[in-house]
Amino acid sequence: MSTVDSDATLLKLLFQATAAYERTLDRELRARLDDQLRPAHYAVFRHLDPAGSRISALAESAYMTQQSMGELVTHLERCGLVERQVDPADRRVRLVLLTEAGRAALGTAAAQIRRIEGALAEALGADGLAELRRALVTVRAELADEPVGAQAESVGRAE
Repeated sequence: MSTVDSDATLLKLLFQATAAYERTLDRELRARLDDQLRPAHYAVFRHLDPAGSRISALAESAYMTQQSMGELVTHLERCGLVERQVDPADRRVRLVLLTEAGRAALGTAAAQIRRIEGALAEALGADGLAELRRALVTVRAELADEPVGAQAESVGRAE
């Protein structure tokens, strides 16, 4: 068990925990999928609507520029994980969609996330992991000015 840095801000601790989680996930995914993938590419998957998303919507959700998101999408397109198709609702727009390989990659990622969370459950105990989930939902709700009860349904569900 690590010692607690009492001088560290919650922001720093959350960032460090996220970075460690993503490094572990990245190591596994790069070994199983494509060693050219980087955590930045996962922003596309994290924000992609199953029905398809515009680059502008992906960029906004990920807090990045459209140009940067476009570069990530282009890379994933070259890897065969996503494709761009004309939006049937507005033929001037192209939607980013998962390919079959992209859906398989998400399945691989989901399995790795379950493995990581299983290891965390062992380290924290089932009650400790449940409390961590509740605490993170509360943090999100408090900082988003949302009532905590509105977020309760997402506890325990992967997002």
